[in-house]
Amino acid sequence: MSSPVPLTHHEILALVAPLSRRGRRVDLAASDRVARRLRFKPKEHPAADDAPALHEELELESFDADDHRLTRRTRSSDGLEAVLVADGPDVDELVQRLEAVPLQRQFVAGGGWRAALSHRACRSGDGSSSVILTAAQARVCGLDVTMKVSSVSGVNAELQLVPEHGRTLALPDDLLAVMGWPWTCLARGREGWRGALRLKGGGVERSRDAETKFARTLEHLAHTLADTPRRFHETMNRERWRVTLRRAVPLLVSIGLIAGAATVPLVQLSENSIWRMLVFHSPAFLLMLFFCLGEMPRLEIPPVPRLARAGSWEPQAQADSA
Repeated sequence: MSSPVPLTHHEILALVAPLSRRGRRVDLAASDRVARRLRFKPKEHPAADDAPALHEELELESFDADDHRLTRRTRSSDGLEAVLVADGPDVDELVQRLEAVPLQRQFVAGGGWRAALSHRACRSGDGSSSVILTAAQARVCGLDVTMKVSSVSGVNAELQLVPEHGRTLALPDDLLAVMGWPWTCLARGREGWRGALRLKGGGVERSRDAETKFARTLEHLAHTLADTPRRFHETMNRERWRVTLRRAVPLLVSIGLIAGAATVPLVQLSENSIWRMLVFHSPAFLLMLFFCLGEMPRLEIPPVPRLARAGSWEPQAQADSA
């Protein structure tokens, strides 16, 4: 594979012209002509009303004469970063796409939480523009929450919860699953917890669903973590039992299949019976069902919801109160 041809002076002038007309100046010292990557002088946006101060950076990549990518990175004063990307052959049209998305559109807040949303600015065949959510990050009650959204319909969004530096939290694995079917149980990792979020639809509809459910997730975390683990169990006791039953379904289905297979020899089925066909092809049907669910089910004996007597989500405080 041949290496890219470095940008010439004339190419740079042509590429940056649409941005220069809007008052943006290229930063040649920070740019990489060999990698065909141009960076522009950053821009500061002071805080206004409830919006935080923002630091904006622009980057233009030219892969070919008709293939460019314009990226806007915006960081808030509290460290959250939102990214907006546009791809296409016309740099001026890419600039218009980014300008159509206000900076504040990518920064949202609620009671006890703040979030930054990253999007891809797209242009459809009919000329209309739209923004598609690709990722999000937030801070809520001592947690850094991130979400990655696949562009493929049917693939779950990935959630990650990591305690802020210097903090240790003990969270139940059904903390989010009590919200309903779209939220899965959390799995403990090296740095925090991982979960998944089921989304519906595709394109813009999928993006809106992801933004709505991410905001609901943060609202739930802010409300839950602001109270005690005991209160969580008391208010969500019914929902926790529903999660337990939901987690037991794969095991119950497996037991049912084994029991059904054991009784097949005792049942006289004709060669042309549809029941005989279903029994022999049930493994393939189950495999297809597993792929449709977007994740492989876990065969487990789910834990019974227990009353947490601790007055805090932090293990040290739990130990002191014990």
